[in-house]
Parts: sequence; C-alpha cells; structure tokens
Amino acid sequence: MKKSALVFAASALLAMGALTSCGPKADVVLTVYNWADYIYEGLDEKDNKVDDSTVESFEKAYFEETGKTIKVVYKTFSTCEDMYSQISNGLVKADLCCPSDYMIQKMQSEGMLESFGYNKTSKKYTEGLDNVNDNLSPYIKDLFNDNNFSDFAVPYFWGTMGYTYNTKYVTKEQVSTWDFQWNPGNAINGASLKKKITLKDSVRDTYFTGVMHVYKDELMTLKAQHDAEILSDKEYNDALAEIFNRHDATTLAAVERALIATKDNVTLEVDEGKNEMVLENILVNLAWSGDSVFSMDEAEEDDVILAYEVPVEGSNVWFDGWCMPKGANVEAAKAFVNFLNDPEVAVNNMDAVGYTSAVAGEAIWDYVNECYAAEDDAEEGDVDEVDLSYFFGDTVKDEAVISVPKADRGRQFDAQYPSEDVITRCAIMKDFGAEGNAALYTMWNNFKASF
Repeated sequence: MKKSALVFAASALLAMGALTSCGPKADVVLTVYNWADYIYEGLDEKDNKVDDSTVESFEKAYFEETGKTIKVVYKTFSTCEDMYSQISNGLVKADLCCPSDYMIQKMQSEGMLESFGYNKTSKKYTEGLDNVNDNLSPYIKDLFNDNNFSDFAVPYFWGTMGYTYNTKYVTKEQVSTWDFQWNPGNAINGASLKKKITLKDSVRDTYFTGVMHVYKDELMTLKAQHDAEILSDKEYNDALAEIFNRHDATTLAAVERALIATKDNVTLEVDEGKNEMVLENILVNLAWSGDSVFSMDEAEEDDVILAYEVPVEGSNVWFDGWCMPKGANVEAAKAFVNFLNDPEVAVNNMDAVGYTSAVAGEAIWDYVNECYAAEDDAEEGDVDEVDLSYFFGDTVKDEAVISVPKADRGRQFDAQYPSEDVITRCAIMKDFGAEGNAALYTMWNNFKASF
C-alpha cells in the first residue's frame, strides 16, 4: 500500500473479524494479511459501526453460495518487508497477502507463491475468478500481463507518485519537475521553502526521484521524441522504464550524491506527511496518489487547497496485488479475491481507502461521475472533457469520457485517474535482486547518514 502504517482501533479489529469470539467452529478459516486501513471496515468517519465490513459481507456471501461457514482471520502489516519476513519465517500462515509490485516479483522468484492459474494466451484467470476476468481494468490487466505478474497476483489498488503541494504557497510550475527538491525557489509570498518539503523515508520511493534528476536530460530528450511522434507510446515507456530501473554502480553513486545535495531543503517522513500537509506544517510532500487524495479531502474542511502533480520527467506507477503464499487454501482465497472484484464491493473499498481500485465496470464509472463530473448546466468553457477509455475500456456500455470542472483539475480526480499522457510517462519499479538491493541499501544508508 502507499502506504498507511496506522494501527487499527479495537473497534475496527472487531469489525474485521480479526479477534476471535465464542461460537460454533467455522467450516473454513481464511487468513488474510493486508496493509492497515486498506479495506472497508463498515465504519463511518467517527468510527461508528454503520454497516457490514467487506469481510463480514464476504463471510455472508460465501455461506449463501456454498452453504459453508467461513471465518476470515484478518491481520495487518505496515511494510512489505515486515510482511515478507513474517511469512518467510513462518510467523504468519496467510492464505492471502497484499504486497506491492516489487515484493510480488521477489516472492514469485523465490517460489513463495501459489499460482492463480492465469492463461497468458487468453489473458484470463482460471475458474472461480469470473469477477476478475469481467471487471478488471484493461489497462491494469495488460500491465500485469506484460510484466508477468498475472499468474501469481491479482491487482487490488494502484496509483502514481508525485508532489502534493499547497497552492497558496507553491505553483504548479515549481513542482512540475523533480528538480524542485534540489532548487525549490521561494514560496509565492517570498518565504523560503527550505525544510518545508518532505521526501519518503523509504529507499525505493525516494531513490527514483534521484534517478529522474540525474538522468533528466536523457528523459527530456525521450519526451521530445515522443511528443514529435518519433517514438510510439510503447517505445517511449520502455525507454523510460529502463532508465527508471537503473541501479548500476555509476547510477547509485550519482543518485547518492544527488540525494545528499537535497538535505538542506527536505526532511524525511513515512506516513505523517499527509497530515502535516493538512496542518500546513509542510508545503510540499512526495506522496502516493491515494495519500494525496486523503490530504486534499481533509484540507478542504479547513479551507486549505492542496493539489497533486506528477512531474514531467516521469514517475512511478505502482500497484498492490493479492497473492497466495505456498500452502494457502486456494479455493477460499480465490473466492475472497473474486468477491473483492465485484464493482459494488470495489466502490466501498475505494471510497473508504481513498486509493484507486484496479476494478472498472459500470458501478465504478458511476462512482467516478458522482464524485467528479461537472453539473449538467456547466458552461462549456468551464469544463474539460477527459477520456478514460484506457482504464475502463469495454467494461462500460458507453464511451468513458467525463466532463470535469477546470477548477478541479490537478486535484482529487487527476490523482485517482491520471490521464493517458501521464500514464505513458510512468513506469513500474522492479525488484533489483539480492545483489542490487544490497547495493541500493548501502547507498540509502550513506544518504541518511548525511542528515
């Protein structure tokens, strides 16, 4: 998840079924290991119980369909590394877990995962995953297929990385390049922005910003060639992805020097930045798109206007996916994943979490229009027509074009549903392997020691 490390309240744990209670033994027990705060809990904004949680709804649906009772034991983790350690050391026996892209690659390469039975030729999952086959976004489906994730993972949430920024003090132009964290300039009122910018205390997420800075000239040449239609979308994205994933000794050394050079301008944080933006204690936050949506929503209540920008050089498109560790109850695990891919269920989860579901379909399309579409009587010059066909494809009956108020562009809508142009310049960060990761962490430790 991108990535909340908050601890569930006891009421939430009860709602999720993570605490056992007295009663008849269930026919089936399913252990789900997920990021904290990453599913609908059946609670309102004040944590009052108002509805069945996603887990409770699944337990009821499973009984109605199979005639068997199922108990979901719901556990949470705060980082992919913690999740990996717990599972690989046998401390958590999970039937499902929800790692991020690079960790899926690592677990897959180490033979830690059960197969979902994906057919690469037909691009369909095996029996029991009809909701996945019918409702998954074609963009996400192709992303998984092209990167060989599909056999061992089913997508859950996805997004980009960029800057959340306070529009009262920082302009869109300032944060339109990753160079901002090296040369931020001054706030709109002339005040210094130094130490008002936060990066992630997370090696992979901050590392790529350094790569984008070090190779900016090369990246901008590629962009110019793409804009001139010399490079196709695929050629451009493939070339960008190669740069994005560089981790040779020369690149690591250059990025280390570059990141050290930011130390007078930035501070590091993991999860608190999204709240600090709301309080205006910081003015720019390197953020996962879903956290940016959270910040923007919360800040509006205090009349603080925040926005989100993916810099022009390119960025990270990330995803979290459901995986079955070796020894999982495959049948029950598939049933839970299939349930999550019902668009009505996905709407509840997306609305509660703030991140963008990998599910498309009519229910999601209706939700997007309810949240973001301009009023019917809006003036033509006050709206932008945004084509989201790349994401929704044939999962909706009509053309997936939405009229969005121009005043709302660059905010929640664009964070949740980036344009196809933005997606073309975003790449997946891959696992670097044992040797590459070791070198990466050495670089990271050197950077952090400079603070």
